[in-house]
Amino acid sequence: MKTVIGTVILAAFVGAIVVLNGATRDENGESVLHVAPVMEINVDTKRPEKCDIIRTVQAPGDVEAFAEVDISSEVVSKILALPVREGDAVRKGDLLCRLDDADYRARVLSGEANVTKLGALIQQAQADVDKAERDVARQRMLSERNATSATEMADYLTTLIRTKANLRVREQELIEAQASLASSQEDLEKTVITSPIDGVVSQLFAEEGEVVITGTMNNPGTRIMVVSDLSIMQVRCRVDETDAALVAEGQTAHVYLQSDTRRSVAGEVSQVATKGTRAAGRDVVTFETLVRLSDANDTVKPGMTASVEIEVANRNDVITVPVEAVVHRKPRDLPEQLIEEYESAKEELEPGVSARLAEYIKLVFCVEDCKAKPRLVTTGISDTRRVEILGGITMSDTVITGPYRSLDLLKDGSPLKLTEDKKEQGEDETNEEVEEETAVATGKQR
Repeated sequence: MKTVIGTVILAAFVGAIVVLNGATRDENGESVLHVAPVMEINVDTKRPEKCDIIRTVQAPGDVEAFAEVDISSEVVSKILALPVREGDAVRKGDLLCRLDDADYRARVLSGEANVTKLGALIQQAQADVDKAERDVARQRMLSERNATSATEMADYLTTLIRTKANLRVREQELIEAQASLASSQEDLEKTVITSPIDGVVSQLFAEEGEVVITGTMNNPGTRIMVVSDLSIMQVRCRVDETDAALVAEGQTAHVYLQSDTRRSVAGEVSQVATKGTRAAGRDVVTFETLVRLSDANDTVKPGMTASVEIEVANRNDVITVPVEAVVHRKPRDLPEQLIEEYESAKEELEPGVSARLAEYIKLVFCVEDCKAKPRLVTTGISDTRRVEILGGITMSDTVITGPYRSLDLLKDGSPLKLTEDKKEQGEDETNEEVEEETAVATGKQR
């Protein structure tokens, strides 16, 4: 059985050799070596363009009023009147809440009575001082005539000192009573709460009859309502720490609301936090940034979720290519000449640094004689579509832009099948000429 199988295999092998020899000989009987053709790679190409480019930083945030005041009570009392409702427009000085003031009025009356009483006591003390001064003066006259003793003179002087001290005590008590009265009057005034700004009652937390308390270190106190000035709105957004250094006050911003992601609301960065914050349970550090909206309308409401794009850099009339045209290759996949060129350029910028240590090298592939040619490029800023080219290519070069699968296969000298966008390159050709070139490029017959 094994002998039969071996014979069959040997016969098949010999037959294959015979067929191969026959297929590799020309008409004169000489052997010809056929090499499989190298497959061309279909690519899309474009010429570099000069245009304006803007780099943006994106950050999520929430809309809030620029001026917003929490209304709470500074005294402990019961709400007697609450004449406003949520959504009501108020002006500065309008009544928002009236508290029970009976206890505070009583304190004011008590304080006024105490001040009046001490005023009378001061008059009495002043009269005692005047009498003591007259007695001392009379004793001095008698002493000059030797009509009194030294002991009597000393007693009258002591009385004078005592009456003056009593007068000073009454005067200090009056100052204390007046301060207490002022405090009671201030507490009485705090039972009437008015709006500190023009705005809208955006939130209402309390109701009539509820007892409100003041805040302490461990207790924030009772929030009665929130008054917001909706004429100026802002977004409190969170910028990632990797982009925080790029954001600064005065930069232009575009705010996209979840309610309408097609249109943006113009804004400007008004404040950037100097210290980052870390969300609970997360390792992400963000910097709180305030963006003031310059043309907010009635559709912009506090509490809305927003996505902010901040313009951190811009360039005008610079050479650009599509972002997908810039690729990264490992040094081992590039020709030695290109590596030497990269090392030389890197050495000029950072002496002593070897480019071979870099894991990836940034470049673009250009078209030269229908073959791919890698070019080292220096890039600047980029947006979502284009990237600025500072050096490495010119406006006359043809850059390979895709598809992605083709870009991944490209190497130095790879043969190409081009699909050029002539309109994109600005060539003045008729539609028929474009169709003819496309047909030739794709192997179609017209």
